[in-house]
Amino acid sequence: MARILYSINGGGMGHTFRSIPIIRALRKKHTVCIIISSQRCYDVISKLFPDVTEVSGAKFVYRYNKVSDMKTAKTFLKNIWKEGPNNVEKLMKIFREYKPDIVITDFENTVLPFAAIFRVPVICLCNVHAVTEFRYKVPEKHLKDYVMANFVIRTFFSGIDYHLISSFFSMPVRRKNVFTFPPVLRDEVFKAKPSRKDYVLVYQTSRTNTALLMSLKRLKTRFIIYGFDRDAVQGNLTFKKFRNEEFITDLKDCMACIANGGYTFISEALSLHKPVLSIPIQGQFEQILNALMIQKLGYGEYHENPSMKIIEKFIDSIEIYYNNLRNYKKHDNKKILKKLDQLIKKEVNA
Repeated sequence: MARILYSINGGGMGHTFRSIPIIRALRKKHTVCIIISSQRCYDVISKLFPDVTEVSGAKFVYRYNKVSDMKTAKTFLKNIWKEGPNNVEKLMKIFREYKPDIVITDFENTVLPFAAIFRVPVICLCNVHAVTEFRYKVPEKHLKDYVMANFVIRTFFSGIDYHLISSFFSMPVRRKNVFTFPPVLRDEVFKAKPSRKDYVLVYQTSRTNTALLMSLKRLKTRFIIYGFDRDAVQGNLTFKKFRNEEFITDLKDCMACIANGGYTFISEALSLHKPVLSIPIQGQFEQILNALMIQKLGYGEYHENPSMKIIEKFIDSIEIYYNNLRNYKKHDNKKILKKLDQLIKKEVNA
């Protein structure tokens, strides 16, 4: 039995949902102490598991479906100044008292300096490192965003011993310590039986893409919309606050999805054979890469600012994407859990 410190990036609920089945599996064999860098994610995880600690992490600030670099940087520096000492105190206490044998991080970096100080091996289990660890050609149009993402990821996520990357697309890897796996799926999604009803599910990371709502209002199609944190009906638009069971039902029964480029939502939608129109957050290359791959694989479309006509054309074309998705297979989490088990045994017995 190993002592595992599991840290989760709280910047999006996708990290949380992906971590839940992994932690449940690990707790059958090991003790697990959990670090969360967001109140929203903390509220979910702390109800499911014991030994959960919240730390303050950096957050993206959005404006009109685009990352605001200046406001994000300002928020990051303010967080370091205000919350840094509290984070240090909490994490030093955990590392000294819990004495983890290994750290597993889902793209959460506050634990990394302490893992280095206490010489604890680190496994990064996420999808974001596909940006830096996969081999692919970057379109010239997105080169600036790629360079920035590559710099940030390599700067703030150094000192990782193993990368376990879950992905809905396959590419060659750059290093021997990088391993790839199918998307990690929640049990509820893996077991869901999809159907096709007469609405499109819309999921937005940021509430700032109001132009999208204006386009949707002009269409005859019915839309169920998540991400604006309200329950309301406005003509053909039905807004819903996030409730997990209801969300999964709406996902499995929709005829298609419109979303940003968030990996977890996309991988869950594809596992249920739902075509996706992806509108990635501008400036987030990881989301752009996911959107590019959706279009390349024929699972949907990528648009930066889709007009009403583009959305209407996408809906009219979904049979093409349904046909392409017939060969998409969803997998359980056995392969990635087996690799985790091997690496934990290797490091604990070293």
